[in-house]
Amino acid sequence: MCRQLIDPAEWDLHGGWALGDRIEWSNRACGLASLRMILLAYGRPAPTVTELLKLAVKHEILTPRGAVHAGIASLASELGVPSTAEPVPAKELSRRLDDAPLIVSVTEQFPDDGRAGGHLVILRGYEDGPDPTIFFRDPSAWGQTHDRVPLSRLSTSYTGRAITFAPLPDGGLS
Repeated sequence: MCRQLIDPAEWDLHGGWALGDRIEWSNRACGLASLRMILLAYGRPAPTVTELLKLAVKHEILTPRGAVHAGIASLASELGVPSTAEPVPAKELSRRLDDAPLIVSVTEQFPDDGRAGGHLVILRGYEDGPDPTIFFRDPSAWGQTHDRVPLSRLSTSYTGRAITFAPLPDGGLS
């Protein structure tokens, strides 16, 4: 699992210091950490989060809150994993997970108070049922100890925006 908190040694080794404050950038790196996990899942070379951040700056895909969905999709495609930024209704998430993981925009920690936010996590599978359990990878500190959520809870914090990928060879993300 990749973390969005960039390790100081990685930051220094890959010249992140030229971009400014490591912690400030780490707070906006959830999409790039998620992209790194996707690249690894597809068996592609996976630059470090710092290297992906430098690519994102070069390609101008960052906003003050993080990377733009279409920019992440473009970067993923450039790095060998065909992808598209597109709306995906919550009720379609399980069906989409039959073929490939998704990066989706949610509020961190999936609150059920109606806030829909811009934190990016990977949905990697599901367990069917009346309220399917969605398995996820979250690069935040909270996500290091949490890996599943009921679809009903995910839906309340989900923005409806996703980055979709080509079918995953070998059937899934573990």
